[in-house]
Formats: sequence, structure tokens, C-alpha cells
Amino acid sequence: MWRLTTPDFENPRANLLAALTFIDGTVLHPLSESEHSDILKLYADYDNNCGQPAAHLKGEHLSEALRLALYNAYKQVQVGGRLADYRSGLKLLAELCPYCGYGAVTDLDHHLPRSKYMAHALYAKNLIPSCHPCNNIKRATAGEVPSAQFSHVFLGVHPVEQFLFASITILQKGVRVVYSVEHVASLDVDEYERLKFQFETLQLNDRYGPQINIFLGGLRTSVEECGAYGASVLKAYLARAHASHCKNFGRNHWQSVLLMALSISDEFCSGGYKTCFGQHRVVI
Repeated sequence: MWRLTTPDFENPRANLLAALTFIDGTVLHPLSESEHSDILKLYADYDNNCGQPAAHLKGEHLSEALRLALYNAYKQVQVGGRLADYRSGLKLLAELCPYCGYGAVTDLDHHLPRSKYMAHALYAKNLIPSCHPCNNIKRATAGEVPSAQFSHVFLGVHPVEQFLFASITILQKGVRVVYSVEHVASLDVDEYERLKFQFETLQLNDRYGPQINIFLGGLRTSVEECGAYGASVLKAYLARAHASHCKNFGRNHWQSVLLMALSISDEFCSGGYKTCFGQHRVVI
């Protein structure tokens, strides 16, 4: 649930011409000056609407032939296509999937689905670098109201405070972590609804389970060593780790949020951590 720097390397005209022209010079769709202007106007309207669904962004005033040509031209953004470098540049905008915060970036997700918003099939700000599971789950999500929309990774509001929280339950063997998106002062109601819908749609509470185990496993030695000196020492360590993760990943990254929840858990820091790790398995 991150924000990414808005791409600024795009040359819309060059990309459109490259996508609509074969390498041998054969033109798939001759783009007139008026059509080019109409597409750029749609791109500007997309930005002004912060990338959220709207009827006028479907570009239905464009000819059906042009919309279909743009829809099909997205194939040239795939590996080996004429816009493969464009694809690579967009994927490099994120080290990890901005939707889940742990998956490798393998796909480009159309924020506004390509099937409904054909005119934006090639637009950089509509192409979100993502992992395959998130892209596959999201699919053609673009409802009419915020509670059925995704927050825009490039153009969405940047909250200045924590909105993702985690509750910790210490079990006899392990720990249960439940995340929730909360409405905070710097998050307007519409953006809150989008983030909440996005989190639930991507099934992140379920998908974070294995990642939490891996993450906590990496902290085991430090947690056990600090815990041996008492709860206050362990709390201080977890607070430092939280600050470091906030600096590197932001305060609303799932790892940062988990570290905050652990650092304020008296039960975890007073010995509960001892049941949160599996038994050491010695391989001979």
C-alpha cells in the first residue's frame, strides 16, 4: 500500500506512433493530429480526475477504430514488443509491488481496466508496476463509487500519518496478526474507502500470514537476545527497528506496522515472544 513517484519519462506521441506502426513502417492506424490532441486531452483529464473512473475518460468520442487500435497496441508493451523498453522503465519505478509490499514486480496493472478504458491502454500513469498475484486478483476493478475502487498508486492522496494498524494475539504456538485500515485525520473519506476496499479485495490479511512468519524468523535472534534482558530492552529494540523500517519503507508498510504493534505489546515483550517462533530444527 505504497505511493510511487509519478513517471515523468514518457513521450506520449513517440509511444503512440511506435505502438501503432510496425518495425517495417507499416502503419496499423494512421494517427491524425486531431486524434493525437484528443488522446492527450484524455490523458490530462485522467490526471485531473486522479485516475479514478469516470464516463468521460472512456474516450467514447474517439472512433471505435482508434480505441480498438490503442487497446490492441498494448501488446507492444509486453516482453519483446516495440515498447519493451517502456515496460522496463515502468517496472523499475518499484522495487516491490506497491499493492502488497512484498511481491516481485512482474506485471503492469491497468489501474483503469483496459477493456473499458481503451484510450488509456498505453498511458504511463495508468500502468501500475505490480506482482502477478495482485494484478490477477485486482483484474478489472473500477467501480462507480470509492468503496469499489482502488487507490491510485501514482495520483492518490499521500496521508501524512499511519492509517494501517495491526492487532497482535499471542498463541500457544505462534502469533496471530490482523491488519486493518483506519480512518485518520489526514485521510479523506473517499480515499479511506478506496484503501479499505483495496486491502480487502487483495486478501492481504490472508496473504501476509506466510510473509509474517518469514519476517519474524529473521528477527528471532535479536528478539530473543534483547528479551533476555527484559521487556524494556526488547521494546527499545523493536522501536528502533520500527523507525528504521519507516525510513526505508514508510509507516504504512506492513512490516513497519507489525514492528509498531510488537513494540507496544506488553504481552509479547514480557515473554510472549518465546511462543511465537517454531522449534529450531537442527539438520545433521
